[in-house]
Amino acid sequence: MSSALKEIIRSGVVFLGVFLFGASFMVNAASGGEATAAANSQSGQIQTAHLDYSEVGYGLINCGLPVVNRSTPFTKEPAFAGNKVVRGTFQPGGSDSNSIAFAWDRAAGKLYLDLNHNQDLTDDPSGVFLARTARTVYYQTFTNIHLLFNTASGKCQVLADITFYDNLPRPSCNLALRSFWQGKVTLQGQDWQVGIVQNGLNQSGSFENGRLLLRPWEKRNQSFNTYDGSLVTVPFSRKLFVDGHAYQLDLVARPQDGEAKPALQFTEQTVPLGELKIAGKFIQRLVLSGGPYLVVLDQPAASVKVPTGSYNRPDILLEQNGAEAFCNPGLTLVGWRISVDDKTPAVLDAGGPLTNSVTASRHGRDLRLDYRLVGAGGETYQLANQNRSQPPEFAVYKGDRKIVSGKFEFG
Repeated sequence: MSSALKEIIRSGVVFLGVFLFGASFMVNAASGGEATAAANSQSGQIQTAHLDYSEVGYGLINCGLPVVNRSTPFTKEPAFAGNKVVRGTFQPGGSDSNSIAFAWDRAAGKLYLDLNHNQDLTDDPSGVFLARTARTVYYQTFTNIHLLFNTASGKCQVLADITFYDNLPRPSCNLALRSFWQGKVTLQGQDWQVGIVQNGLNQSGSFENGRLLLRPWEKRNQSFNTYDGSLVTVPFSRKLFVDGHAYQLDLVARPQDGEAKPALQFTEQTVPLGELKIAGKFIQRLVLSGGPYLVVLDQPAASVKVPTGSYNRPDILLEQNGAEAFCNPGLTLVGWRISVDDKTPAVLDAGGPLTNSVTASRHGRDLRLDYRLVGAGGETYQLANQNRSQPPEFAVYKGDRKIVSGKFEFG
């Protein structure tokens, strides 16, 4: 913010208007066909997707791993570069059988993992890693780490990047998962990429603790992660309603040669449906949770059929010509519910068009500007990919006379 603007704000002039991100953000998605009633399909039909292990070059999900510090040396250790060494164990999968001992040589930027679990850090040649970035004694990231942990269905591997932090008095580490399980299933003539992105590696290691990957097969090569607002992944649910049909979803992970081989089984269900009218526009994907089924609607029409029941505020992705915005319901209307029955249509007042909104409030001698991207029902959206080359603009008036205008800087 320029010194001139700071002086104007501190002098207490009246703020009359702010212009941000051009005109109101308008998105337009294909209208899509109206959802078909699941009750019109045969119940009990089973489609199975066998999942294959896959690796990518970017992080899919982040989670913290608890670290148990160790104050004494291991049975055998390499020659460290100095005395700045952190020793301990962490547990992918959440059990003692999955504990992995490590030594972090901060001065050398090296991580030693005891992959064969014998308390000897000198005989694991594949367990020595060099920090990816310029070395610092406070945090270091180590990449391309393959971990193997036990589950009830057999051994399971993951690929991860691990960052260690020297957070006194107790160091910590964060795991960025770069592997997932994926396959193909055909539901009602539509091909889908489905899969599991494992989560909670510091808990039970169960596949069902993960996120369900669900998107049209033709989008299978697009990059994704679990926190970008795209809704490519949704919480795993045994009750799933997608493309107008209800399914019992079972994750079967049978051991094969000692390794877990997961598969997803979709068993079609007959359920009572009710009408949901969507007042907003331009919805690319809408996810209703907290009800009898996890409902996933792609490019829904103005009126759709969904299983009867009570649902939480939805997750919503809007899209037009590559521009995307997503709604985080946790930031708006906490405790909101919508009920769908088979008699009276329910109305969901959410979606586009979106409107730029700014409120101005005085804080002592300063003027505070709060920005919101507001949907049809007052819900707040966030742009998925902001173009920083076109920053928001502002104008300050005193009466009808513009005093100053300019652009904000990112930060």
